[in-house]
Amino acid sequence: MNRPHIPVLRKLAPVVLSLCLGLSALTSCEVINDEPIDALWMELDRDSVILMMGDTCRLNMRFLPDTVTNITAYWELIDSTGVINVMQNGDVIATQPGQADVRVVAANERLQDTCHVEVIEDWRELYDTYPYDMLVYADVDVLGHHNDADGLRVAAFIDGEVRGYGEVRTDHGITYTLFRIWHYRPRNGTITFRYYLPYQFATGELEFEMYFDGAVHGQLNNLISITK
Repeated sequence: MNRPHIPVLRKLAPVVLSLCLGLSALTSCEVINDEPIDALWMELDRDSVILMMGDTCRLNMRFLPDTVTNITAYWELIDSTGVINVMQNGDVIATQPGQADVRVVAANERLQDTCHVEVIEDWRELYDTYPYDMLVYADVDVLGHHNDADGLRVAAFIDGEVRGYGEVRTDHGITYTLFRIWHYRPRNGTITFRYYLPYQFATGELEFEMYFDGAVHGQLNNLISITK
C-alpha cells in the first residue's frame, strides 16, 4: 500500500482547517434585515378617559406585529374647542370642562384610532359664597382606595353643583375626610357625592346621600362611613 508522504499532509493541513472554519462560519451566521417593519394593526390603550381640569393622561399605541420598527405617528384634536391639548408623545392635558376627541395616525396614514376625552371641572375650586354650611366627618373608601389613597378625590353636590370638597386630615392619629358643604338655605336640599380617581381616569356616583341641615355630622371617634 502506498502511503502519502508526511510533507504532503503538512501542506494539506492548512487547507483542510480553512475549509472547516469556513463551513462553521456558514452554519452559524445570521441574516440581518435592516428594512423597517411596518404595522399591520394599531390601537390606543384607551377608548375614553375622564380628566379633571389640570390633569394629564398619556395615551399609548399598541401594534401588531409587536416587532414593529416603523412607528412614526402624529396626534391631532377633533372638535376640541380649547377643552384639551395633545402633545406629540401622546400626553393629553385637560384645560377646561367639555368633551373632545384625540386621533392618532400612523403607518403612513394607513392606521388610525380615536380616544374620547371628557374634562370635568376642578372640584377643589369652590365658590363658598353661600351663607350656610354643614360639616361632615367621614371615613371614605372607594373601590379599595381609602380617603386620599392614589389621589382619590370626593366632592359633595347639591342640585348638580359642587358645594363641598373632601379635605383629608389626620388628628390624634386618625385619618379622615372633612367635608364643609355650602348652601343658600339653612335646611333644604339632598347632598350627593361623586368620586374621581386620577390614575384610573374615571369618576362615578357614590351610593350615599344626606339632607342638608346645617349641623355637624360625625366626629373623630364616630366617622360617617362613605363607601363604594
